[in-house]
Amino acid sequence: MLADANALPDGARVQPHPDDESRRLIPVIDDFDTKYPSVNMDVAPPSSRTYREHLTDLLPPSVMSSIEWPTRHEFIGDLILIKLDDHQRPYGSEIGNALLLQHSRIRAVYEDHGVSGQFRVRELELLAVREHSTPGTRTCIVESGQRLWTDPAKVYYSARLSHEREGTLACAQKLRALLGRSIDVCDPYAGVGPSLKPLISENGLVRKLFGGDLNPSAIELLEENIEHPSATLECVDALTLSTRNDMLASWDLLLVNIPHDSLSHLPQLLPLLRGTGVIRGWAVVDESDFQQSELLLQEILGMDVELEIRRSYSANSNLCRFEAWIQSE
Repeated sequence: MLADANALPDGARVQPHPDDESRRLIPVIDDFDTKYPSVNMDVAPPSSRTYREHLTDLLPPSVMSSIEWPTRHEFIGDLILIKLDDHQRPYGSEIGNALLLQHSRIRAVYEDHGVSGQFRVRELELLAVREHSTPGTRTCIVESGQRLWTDPAKVYYSARLSHEREGTLACAQKLRALLGRSIDVCDPYAGVGPSLKPLISENGLVRKLFGGDLNPSAIELLEENIEHPSATLECVDALTLSTRNDMLASWDLLLVNIPHDSLSHLPQLLPLLRGTGVIRGWAVVDESDFQQSELLLQEILGMDVELEIRRSYSANSNLCRFEAWIQSE
């Protein structure tokens, strides 16, 4: 009723009654007759809803109206990463400080210049850091209730794959039920361990595990994040694992998450899997090559397997998932 009558002031918020905790007050405009008892009280103005509202206090109106400001940014732990174009970059410090004003739990804001190099790590530039806080890109994230240390300037990590990791946990639980025992898990591209952490956190799910990565910085963080009595964590080239007797036919669940190379790496990883087990992997596939890539996957595995599109990766490609359940005859 109040909304229909345009009686609610902008930013209106229900307030507690100053003299009676069991009652709540609904703010209305000054000249509206509610026909109910009213209370006059001072109310703090509503907090800004976007960082751009804070930005108006930091930049002149002429600048605010002349720039199309960023609308997206990424949270990683107590950091914000944001991409800027050439027009926005001169005001990077102001953008960073506006984001700090908007998000009280954020320690620092960095410009993300994109990933580069063999390990696909981000080139980051500090825009702003909260007063009395130290700059630095090492941070703790919480995903599905699990705490993980990461460093976006040294290792690759994507929060956007968190739902996929939930699916990996469900897959592992199903495999345990099929085998009737705890399972052995191999993740040759483990990074800081976001796929392994949920698995080892469930009592009795994992019997032994292997986590590898070619990036030494990832292994340092992996050793902090993964605690399991039968864990082997190594800085190693995944393509060399099939030459080791201790790795051949030793794993029930094989994770293949090196999206740009998963299909080409797969033939050298298959020997790691036991006769009965699951391969769960992800691949970036161009839309024009989708059918050909799916046929290649089926040829490598020797069975019908679908490439399932999970999300858009770029204008012409998608991140796809495959899951193959292999049972020995």
